[in-house]
Amino acid sequence: MKKITNVVTIRIITILMLISLPFLGSDCEEILNPVNPTGQIQGSWTYVYNAGTIRDICPGETVSFPSNSGGTATLKCPEQNPIDRNYSVSGSTLTYTASNMQYAISFTQSNELVLSGTNNSRILYYARTITDNTISNLQQGDNNSINNSSEIK
Repeated sequence: MKKITNVVTIRIITILMLISLPFLGSDCEEILNPVNPTGQIQGSWTYVYNAGTIRDICPGETVSFPSNSGGTATLKCPEQNPIDRNYSVSGSTLTYTASNMQYAISFTQSNELVLSGTNNSRILYYARTITDNTISNLQQGDNNSINNSSEIK
């Protein structure tokens, strides 16, 4: 009888160990790719791609936000003059003041800034800009785009 009880106990422990394995390593990705805990848009960002239906943003656009609450953002498309746009941030909503373009602000696990249009069909992904970075990888098919994310098409 003791032998059967020992076998059942070992099987139960083995099953519990196997079931718990996926949960033991679940936080490893968060350690390797921490989410931007502060949700700060302050800084310089480079346009990565557009997941929305309006695809009119110039490849390689850079956006500099001097503050998390609002001010004057500087937007620059490669080989064009930079433009300044007033913006405000209320909660998790970014609004370009002059055009009233509104975006919901969020961040991916790889610390990309995601601007999801609330009154437009854009979903824009930006990576934090490295100061000496130059943009050389233009997306094919978008080379004729001249609009930036603060304007209505």
